[in-house]
Amino acid sequence: MQARNVSGGVHFHDHGGRNRGLSSTPVPRQLPADVRGFVNRVEEFERLNAVLTGEDGDPRVISVCVIAGTAGVGKTSLALRWAHQIQGRFPDGQLYVNLRGYDPGEPVTAYDALHRFLIALGVRAHSVPQDLDAAAALYRSLLAGRRMLIVLDNAAMVSQVRPLLPGTKGCAAIVTSRPKLADLPAARLVDLDVMESDEALSLFATVAGADRVAAEREAAMEVVAACGFLPLAVRIVAARLAA
Repeated sequence: MQARNVSGGVHFHDHGGRNRGLSSTPVPRQLPADVRGFVNRVEEFERLNAVLTGEDGDPRVISVCVIAGTAGVGKTSLALRWAHQIQGRFPDGQLYVNLRGYDPGEPVTAYDALHRFLIALGVRAHSVPQDLDAAAALYRSLLAGRRMLIVLDNAAMVSQVRPLLPGTKGCAAIVTSRPKLADLPAARLVDLDVMESDEALSLFATVAGADRVAAEREAAMEVVAACGFLPLAVRIVAARLAA
């Protein structure tokens, strides 16, 4: 069966999946919307882009990139902006899950995330293995030979992440976490810090209005300093001022 459009804009191909408990072979596009009003983080983008390029300039894909930093420092915003920029390198789709490591309530377990991913990859719900290791093995098998991007947002611990990592070089995983998750195999770390003062002011102006900030620059700088130069706090205060 040739590729066709179905609800949600997902494309399906029939590769004999009905004999393997698969409904079809979908191309999931699960990235949340790109971040509006994103500014700066030029150095961090350069470090992230370097992950995808070898020393000779030829494209490569490292399996895992961890973006770590304190609450409100902009880890998710950076991950999503970068994921949208590089998604063209991964034509077989993008998977996304908020692991809710530091959200109210219980975090998402690795098995629950695997269950969602396997269904997104075309496995019928009743065919998802009930054992974590078996589900992870099936997941890696389905990713083999594909070029897919996996975004694992808001992880609290390595055990949430490890079973969700791809096993082939054609795929890449972006992980955001407060801890650095140093035990993840072959992970490249981008340790995210608060913004520089001028960067924070630029973000404030983008949201609150450039003319207003230019007219009251000293007061605006006091506001972003009071926010600790944390992007989330700056964005919230600027949005309230704009409103």
